[in-house]
Amino acid sequence: MPQRRKRLQMFSFNWALILLVAVCGTNAFKIKRTSKDLESQLYEDLLFDYNKVPRPVKNSSDILTVDVGASLIRIIDVDEKNQVLTTNLWLEMKWNDAKLTWTPEKYGGLKTLHIPSEFIWTPDLVLYNNAAGDPDITILTDALVTFEGNVYWQPPAIYKSFCPIDVTWFPYDSQKCEMKFGTWTYTGRYVDLKQLPQEEVVTITKDGSDVEFMQQGMDLSFFYRSAEWDLLSLTSERHSVLYASCCGPEKYVDITYYFGLRRKTLFFTCNLILPCFLISILTTFVFYLSDHKITFSISILVTLTVFFLVLIDLMPPTSLVIPMFGRYLITTMILVALSTVVSVITVNFRFRSGSAHKMSPWIRAVFLKFLPKILLMSRPEKGEVTKQPPLVDAASLVGSNYATAAKAANEYRNKAKGKNNDMISLRGKPSSQAVLNNTFDMRMRNNDSNVENRLKPYLCAQNNNAPTVAFRKTKRQKSKTVDDVVFMNLLNQVRFIAEHFRHNELEGEISDDWTFVAMVLDRLFLIIFSVLNVGTVFIILESPSLYDYSKPMNITVPSKPLGQANFYSSWNLK
Repeated sequence: MPQRRKRLQMFSFNWALILLVAVCGTNAFKIKRTSKDLESQLYEDLLFDYNKVPRPVKNSSDILTVDVGASLIRIIDVDEKNQVLTTNLWLEMKWNDAKLTWTPEKYGGLKTLHIPSEFIWTPDLVLYNNAAGDPDITILTDALVTFEGNVYWQPPAIYKSFCPIDVTWFPYDSQKCEMKFGTWTYTGRYVDLKQLPQEEVVTITKDGSDVEFMQQGMDLSFFYRSAEWDLLSLTSERHSVLYASCCGPEKYVDITYYFGLRRKTLFFTCNLILPCFLISILTTFVFYLSDHKITFSISILVTLTVFFLVLIDLMPPTSLVIPMFGRYLITTMILVALSTVVSVITVNFRFRSGSAHKMSPWIRAVFLKFLPKILLMSRPEKGEVTKQPPLVDAASLVGSNYATAAKAANEYRNKAKGKNNDMISLRGKPSSQAVLNNTFDMRMRNNDSNVENRLKPYLCAQNNNAPTVAFRKTKRQKSKTVDDVVFMNLLNQVRFIAEHFRHNELEGEISDDWTFVAMVLDRLFLIIFSVLNVGTVFIILESPSLYDYSKPMNITVPSKPLGQANFYSSWNLK
């Protein structure tokens, strides 16, 4: 009996122990489930019967208001050729989802929950003026949801928007671009877009209608300044537009951001403007060269053509306006082409000879008398040539038979001249110097033959060894006559040589006159092209951005995107 009681007590104790362990385990399991699965349970409860297709409103007639804002992170690129603006933005959207509400006390005081945005309703916000890529949001980040149903979504995105480029003042230009966001399917009757933050919105009148305007449309707290562009302004406007031709009688709401950009000029000034200006200055130095003018001018023209090809590669293929730098290049190329033509003319004048080109009186009056005085050019004075008397009288050298010898010499000269004219008529009209040289050679040959013929009888008599007194006397007379004839021929040849040199000197003077005309032309066009090159600089100085001293926008204290602190304070969360 005592043993049976003892076994009963042991059995009761074991059952009690088992029940105690079971109760403790159940409580422990409940505690463990509350700490780990509370957020998952809330997630399952919210999305169990959630449909993300319809608008999350209580009544279908209610308007869903979506607050839209953005933070500009970086201006990645402004593609002038394709007219595309590439930006990096952090979009901000806030709306109320009536299906995503709960009581915090039921879930351990949990007031916020992160839900993947692909599982809930999100506004179909797209970029209207999209140029390339996806116009909608492609990076689907988690949305932050509060127990009151307020949803905050901040997706990052890189957009490529169409931006009409005005190249009138390139590279000292300013551009105005815009990004237009709006819902693609919902009209303003179903989804209304508002700007963030609403406290900075003012209402203005534009094109006869009221427009909600913000002076600073995007937040610049995390903005990285561009190395090529200055951000001068960034405003935003809310529009309600009626697209009657395609989308019915209801208006669509959009929020448009306007970018005011100004190009930083240092890069293009150092790498494009300054080299072209220095090359154009070389055009004036063409007129300092005597030779190789045309080669130098064509080299400059080819160099400017290369710069023009670079400009074509940078600019969009538009026919609306010629860029400022294009106008400068075209003007400079025209000047270089004109300098090449002028160089051809001056080279032609410089190498004209006096024997082939006669100078007209008006050229001599204009380019040798009038223009040198205006251009302050002086020419070395020529020495006066006076007629000097002969050093020795020919009659005193020849004696009493001077007239007879001169007559005989003239006969020989006339015969030689006649033969020379016959040779000229047979061969054509040679140059003056050739005529002089041929005449000189023929005279020498004719005179030598005539003297030999005259001396031949006397030489024959001398060879026959029949000298007599009469012969000797005759020989002396004949010898004296022959000597006189030879001397007169030599004297005529000396005169002929002097005439030849005097003729060459006259031709040289005419050639020098043509050379001086070319120098006058070089000086004249040097001054003209120097003035024109300075005038081309005014094409660049007309650019308005050179006189725009407005400073870029400052990076402000972070106010958007709504960080955790701002987020909690805006919805009164603790």
